[in-house]
Amino acid sequence: MATGSGRAAHAGAASSRAWSIRIGSLLIPLAHAAGQNVVTVLGLRFMTDSLAISAGTAGLIFALVKIYDGFLDPTVGAWSDRFQSKWGRRLPFLFAGGLAMPLGVVMLFGAPDVGSVLLTEAFVTLALIIHASGYTLMTIPGFAMVVESSTDPDERARLMAWRTYGNAVGTLLGSTLPTWLLGMIGPGRQSHLILAVLVGAIVFVATTAAVRLLRNAPRTAPSAEAARKPRGRFELWRQLVVVWANKPFQILAIAHVFLLFGTVIGSATLAYFTRVVLKVGDATLGTYFMLSTVAMVLSMPAWVFGSRHLGRKACYMIALAVYGANHLTWLLAGPGESTLGIGARALVGGFAGGGMILCAYALLSDAVRYDFVRSGERREGAFAGITTLLDKLSSAASLAALGAFLSAMGYVSSASGASGTQGADAEWAIMMCESVIPALAMAGAFITMCFYRLDAGELALAETTAAPALDPAVDPTGEPT
Repeated sequence: MATGSGRAAHAGAASSRAWSIRIGSLLIPLAHAAGQNVVTVLGLRFMTDSLAISAGTAGLIFALVKIYDGFLDPTVGAWSDRFQSKWGRRLPFLFAGGLAMPLGVVMLFGAPDVGSVLLTEAFVTLALIIHASGYTLMTIPGFAMVVESSTDPDERARLMAWRTYGNAVGTLLGSTLPTWLLGMIGPGRQSHLILAVLVGAIVFVATTAAVRLLRNAPRTAPSAEAARKPRGRFELWRQLVVVWANKPFQILAIAHVFLLFGTVIGSATLAYFTRVVLKVGDATLGTYFMLSTVAMVLSMPAWVFGSRHLGRKACYMIALAVYGANHLTWLLAGPGESTLGIGARALVGGFAGGGMILCAYALLSDAVRYDFVRSGERREGAFAGITTLLDKLSSAASLAALGAFLSAMGYVSSASGASGTQGADAEWAIMMCESVIPALAMAGAFITMCFYRLDAGELALAETTAAPALDPAVDPTGEPT
């Protein structure tokens, strides 16, 4: 009986830890998605329509910060791979990010009136640098922890589903909640500061809770060779060479660049599109994001089921095709567009977006495990860093292109919080950025994925065969591995 009770207690403890990891894995993307989406959706428009910064300059500021952040990513990734503390390798980075990201959000939307556009531009640039640094400190170690938390590909897929749930809720809190708030209290600068404080508090609380829940998650220690390297020596070029030699990862990275280019332009343009082209208020924009998020959450069981029976690659390609086709339908929209039509697009876009997020990161986790099986080296942070470097560079390119395109087509900036009167060329540019350009980007990702060959089942078999040689290193903190 004692033995049976001990086994039951052990099983209960294991189940409790598994659920702590899942909820912690949900809270990390919830935090960074909330902090990121409020800036992605409203940041560019706030700079052009409330701070009187030209669209071209605003896009350039975003792009330069993204480039800075992109090169910070592999540094943080490599540092977290060999970092040692009583909290393990990753948790200190998560906590620091949970402090920096809210600060950046509040600084951006609370930018003071200094009487100079140049000084305002410098202030919001600093705010975006702090915000982007916090985002990096959360996302890279957070993804690396998921990859190293289980050798079971199905459990990793489940964790990716939990991450997708968290990302969906964070998107809701960072897009729907702020835009509904603006719809109720107006688009002024004080309103933007209120929403920034609210979102910042959400990010801080969610990150703190995640750190606590993940304190007993499985950890691995850096290899002896990695631990001996000077902490300031990050060898970006060596990381790029090693990571890029992983063919499955290479294909996924290229597809992800296309995906990010399309989704970032679509998301950043939507705040302009609803106001300038559809002639509706921010409450409608908030409702769009709410419906999209609900569809994303409800779609998860279907995408998990599909990834098991059709394969992750097939589901990813289906999601890309549906997402691109859905954006093309905006070509048919205009003033007086029915609520039903807007809502239907939100639901379809959310459904497809859920599949893209889940499948992209599930496939990425396979590619990272493939590197581990081949090399025996723990390089999750390096892969996460290079992934986000490519993400940020593609985001930088998309935001710079969006700002330059709108500026070239005559978009008129404002300091009132409302859009200035826009000409036909500016409206046409906004229409293209919300429909054709995202669709073409999804087509590029779809074509790229035709060359992906890694099979999750074969990977699991190879990992099982090599299991004795791939036991995780003992964590010097004494935590379970």
